Amino acid sequence: MVVGLRMGLVALEGLDALGWFDLRCVVRLRWAPPDSCVIDGIQTSSGCTMGKHNIEVEGQDGIAAVFTKGDKRLNIHLRPEVLDRIRRVSDAGEDDEIKSLILELIETSEADIFVVSFR
Repeated sequence: MVVGLRMGLVALEGLDALGWFDLRCVVRLRWAPPDSCVIDGIQTSSGCTMGKHNIEVEGQDGIAAVFTKGDKRLNIHLRPEVLDRIRRVSDAGEDDEIKSLILELIETSEADIFVVSFR
């Protein structure tokens, strides 16, 4: 969920969006936890929700999101090594290791977690 929260915040700032109604998102990921938990974070931080139909989910390996505001587009890709670590820690199920990873994801720079590009 932390990854999705950060993706939404990056999009709001990068597109100078208010969220809720001026933003759309297409999330591309594997429809299984922990990957799919990213959707919850994006909905929480960006205001793009299933209920408002301004978020779509497409199945693929990896995690990426495309946010649009008007004719501006922001692509955010989770670095593969970060996703691999999240999956390993999640599969191990050790509470202390999960908590440590969550804190790391909160504190790590955006550039070390994501590849961000504008189109």
